Amino acid sequence: MSRRLAPSRLTHLLLALTMITGASALDAGCKKAADDGSSAPGEGGGAKAPKTGELLLRYKAGAFSLKENAKISVTFTAGQTGSFSVDATGLLEVSDQGGKLKVAHKILEIRDLTMEGAMKPEAKDGKPPPDPKEALLKATGASLVDLRGETDAPGTKALPENKKEPGKEDDDFAGVGDFLGLPQLPEPALVLGKPVKHEKQDEQAMGGLKIPTEEEATYTLLKVDQVDGRRLAEIKFESESSGAVETQGQLISIDGLSEGTIVFDLDAQLPVRVHIEQTQNFSFGSQGSGESRVVIDATYEPA
Repeated sequence: MSRRLAPSRLTHLLLALTMITGASALDAGCKKAADDGSSAPGEGGGAKAPKTGELLLRYKAGAFSLKENAKISVTFTAGQTGSFSVDATGLLEVSDQGGKLKVAHKILEIRDLTMEGAMKPEAKDGKPPPDPKEALLKATGASLVDLRGETDAPGTKALPENKKEPGKEDDDFAGVGDFLGLPQLPEPALVLGKPVKHEKQDEQAMGGLKIPTEEEATYTLLKVDQVDGRRLAEIKFESESSGAVETQGQLISIDGLSEGTIVFDLDAQLPVRVHIEQTQNFSFGSQGSGESRVVIDATYEPA
């Protein structure tokens, strides 16, 4: 979720979810891998062909649809304290955009929704608080991603699904559906049982600011199992990130820790499930500091 976020109580939620979604693709004619993961998919999507014994994970190119069943909980402290939890099913409709993928999303069902503290909707302009469940069920959007899983922020912003109607005010639920999406896959090729480190520099949006960040991630291919005729790869990831920018004499900084696992269907080139735990600490100079904690469990199935 690298869309520009509207300033609201749910901005804290969305900021905490910046590393979650994304999609990528792999040549449909990939080679078969051995059960032990000792061989790898062939070259596809402009990626360099992996060496023998390496496994390069990419989503399939072309159109497909998935249902995502997600349980998400968020807590934050930043002057105020708030929490948000949701158990929902969303629809992901993926289409080819000439070397990239557009992932359109909408929420189909909300089984449980809890908002507390600063996350709780409030009355505005003499009107009663909006119904969060009703608002979320109306939320739609889309993201543009590359063939590995990185979100194209300018391309996402330009999508028709994300265009703001002239004169229409942002609401507290703008962009909340962006927690729906494909888990981001490792950029480097992996070797069974061997931790692989990857470093990158990026920018993270915080309100109207762009904060340069550095991230070091470690990926480990834990196993490749045969389950009901499918080859499922399980990948563990851990990452640390940090960044800072000075504005109007104030140093704004962000530090993050993430860990989790992804189970990926090597034959269908689609996600099966993901578990993510992420903690981010924010410092706003003399204005104070804050912390957010996100836990996500999601499963995916053909729609």
